[in-house]
Amino acid sequence: MNKFLMIFIIGFPVFNLLQIQPAGAQDSVALVAANVPAAESNDVNDTNARSELMNAAEVECPNSPEGYIGGDAFNIEFSEVLKNYVTPTGLVNYGKLRRHRTVLNTMLNRLAGLEPEVFITWSRNEKIAFWINAYNVCTLKGIVDEYPISPSRFMLLFYPADSVMHIRGLRDEMLFMIMGIQYTLDEIEGDALLARFEDPRICFAVNYGTMSSAGLRNEPYIGKVIDSQLDEQVRNYFTRADGLQIDQMNNVVRISPIFKMYKWHEDAFLKRYGTNKLFREREPVDRAVLNFIKDYVSPANAQYLKQGTFTIEYLKYNWKLNDQQDN
Repeated sequence: MNKFLMIFIIGFPVFNLLQIQPAGAQDSVALVAANVPAAESNDVNDTNARSELMNAAEVECPNSPEGYIGGDAFNIEFSEVLKNYVTPTGLVNYGKLRRHRTVLNTMLNRLAGLEPEVFITWSRNEKIAFWINAYNVCTLKGIVDEYPISPSRFMLLFYPADSVMHIRGLRDEMLFMIMGIQYTLDEIEGDALLARFEDPRICFAVNYGTMSSAGLRNEPYIGKVIDSQLDEQVRNYFTRADGLQIDQMNNVVRISPIFKMYKWHEDAFLKRYGTNKLFREREPVDRAVLNFIKDYVSPANAQYLKQGTFTIEYLKYNWKLNDQQDN
């Protein structure tokens, strides 16, 4: 590794390198049709979807330097973990994954060994996909290493017995090696993803190992199709009762607390949607959240939201582990 790159890799300034775009970066292509209901999206032929992801990942050519790998070719490597241990509804078979943790450890080794010189040549979307995939696999690693979860007597006062909240330091203390640098999960989400790429949809792609977080996809995120994948994640989340409830009869809109769980969530929505010229009578965060939601609900619900005569309530978050064995 040359000395120039080492200067940036020592700490978080490495993110200044992440935006370098390769010439001729490909635009995103649609993976699923917008506004397709969640039930219909789940019925899309798995073989065709997988084939499209594989086609998206075929970005290398015979003249690629030895040791080089394209962004989406790397991202497709996350498939083995996700397709074999995650259900189409986003539940994880942690017991099975613990017994076959070699596949997980292999992927973690790939993350640790990726060269920054390779990473900086990837497109913006390939980098976003990479960091989301890395976050989700690192979360699986942190949970599997503590599975089955041993609950803390004190924490049982606040969380279910199998909650990730019983795993000490899962998000802010456990360290995961990526490109030769140690990251916590909070640093990956807050710094490498939201602060750098400023796309609030990322909040619905990273999975916290809980029932109320957005569902974990059983396929990797791929740069060429990530816009469609992220839009689908958001729409699917808003079809869930713990994601969004628009109760026109009682004039109440109930919203997931995921928007306000962490400071970097609030900052992401405020920066992107806080200045839209709608819902200006609302508190800043509520204004940003409503501006975001209106683009992912039906036209009828969007029109209702724009009328603005409802009250807002935030739903209770379900911290139960997203474990296939218990559901």
